[in-house]
Amino acid sequence: MAELEHFSDAERAYCPGCGASLELKAEQAIMTCQYCGSESKVVRRLRRLEPELPDGPPPKPPVDPSKDYGKWGCEALIWGILNGSDVAEQIKMAQQLDSWGHTRCKPLPGLLARYVSFMLTAPPELDKAMRGIIGKMICSDDLKLRNLAIRVGQKYGFSRPGSKGLLFALSLGDAGTVKLLLEIAEWAQEVGYEDYCHEALMGVQTAIGRERNYRHVCNQILLHRVPYVTGQVREWILKHTRLEFDVGYRQHRPWVLELIDDMATEQPDLIEPLKQCLRVCRGAESPEAYDDWILGIRRLRTRAAKLAALETVRAPHHETDPARAQFYVEELRPWLDDEEFAQPAAKILKDALWLGDGVPPALQALWDERGENLPSVFVQGYKLRAGIR
Repeated sequence: MAELEHFSDAERAYCPGCGASLELKAEQAIMTCQYCGSESKVVRRLRRLEPELPDGPPPKPPVDPSKDYGKWGCEALIWGILNGSDVAEQIKMAQQLDSWGHTRCKPLPGLLARYVSFMLTAPPELDKAMRGIIGKMICSDDLKLRNLAIRVGQKYGFSRPGSKGLLFALSLGDAGTVKLLLEIAEWAQEVGYEDYCHEALMGVQTAIGRERNYRHVCNQILLHRVPYVTGQVREWILKHTRLEFDVGYRQHRPWVLELIDDMATEQPDLIEPLKQCLRVCRGAESPEAYDDWILGIRRLRTRAAKLAALETVRAPHHETDPARAQFYVEELRPWLDDEEFAQPAAKILKDALWLGDGVPPALQALWDERGENLPSVFVQGYKLRAGIR
C-alpha cells in the first residue's frame, strides 16, 4: 500500500497512483481514490501549507479496465467525458452522470460551463446523452442549481454550432425558460440557422406544455412578440395561438383583440392570422363574462378590431337570463345599419333567440320593428325559432 503524504494544515492530498486531488477526512487512516481505486495510507509530514496550484484541468482519469462507471464520482465522469476519445464510452459515462444524486455533487457548478461548452461541438448522440444532467438541474427544486443551468444556457445557447441537447434541457424549465428559448430562436433565424431555430421553438412548445401555473403569462409573451418577429418564428407563434399544438390552453380573448387593435394601422397583414386565433379562444365562462365581450366591442379603437370582435363572438352562456337580450339589442342595434358589420351583429342576436322559452321579448320587439329588413341570418333564425314556415 502506497503512502499518501498529508500536510496537517491542508484539507487535500494527492493520490500517488494517478495524481488526482483527494479531499481528506480527519478520522480516516486509509484513503481510496475515486478515480483509480488506489488505496493509500495517510502519512503526516512536517507542518506546512498546501501549495497553491494553477487552475487547470485535473489529470485524465486512468483507464478503468472494468469500465464500471457506476463507481465513478460526478467529477470523474465529467472529466472522463471531456477528455475521452471513444464516443461510445463517453455516452455511457454521460448516461451514468444523468442521476439526481450527481446534481448534488459539489464540483458540478464549477465544471458546468466547461461541460456545456463541450456539448456545442460534441457528436449528436453524445450531445443528446450529456443533456440529461442539465435537464435534472433545470427541474431541480434547488433554485441555485436551476438558475445556474439557466445562466449557462444564456451564455452558450446563442452559439453556432450549438447544442440541441442544451435546448432540450432548457425546455424542461417551464415558464422560467420560455423567454430565453424564444430569444435563441429569434437569434438563430437572424443568422440563418433555421434548424437550430426550429429546435428552440420546439423547446418553447415543450416548456409551455409543462407549465401549470403561468401558462397564460407564457402565451402573453408570445403574443407580444408577434409584431417584432418574422419568418419561421412568427409563423410558429401564430400556429401556437391557433391551437395547432396541443398545450392545453386557449388564448385570452382581450389580449388578441388588443393586439389586432394595435396592428390595424401598424401591420394590417397580421389582422387575418390573429382573427383565426380569436376563433379558438376560450368561450365566455359566465353570463357576466359574455356581457363583457359585448361591452368590449365599443372600447376598441379601430373598425378592424371591432369587426374581428363581432365576427368571433360565440353564443351566449347557457345560464344567461333571457332578459339580457335587451342589453344585446341596445349594444348591437347601431351595427345593424352598417353594411360591413350588419351580418356579424345579427348573428349574435340570432344566437340569443334561443335563450329561455320562446323568442325573448326584446328580440320580438326588434322583429316587429324591422321584420324582413333585418340581415338574412337573423331572419332565418327568427323564423325557425318562431315556427314560421
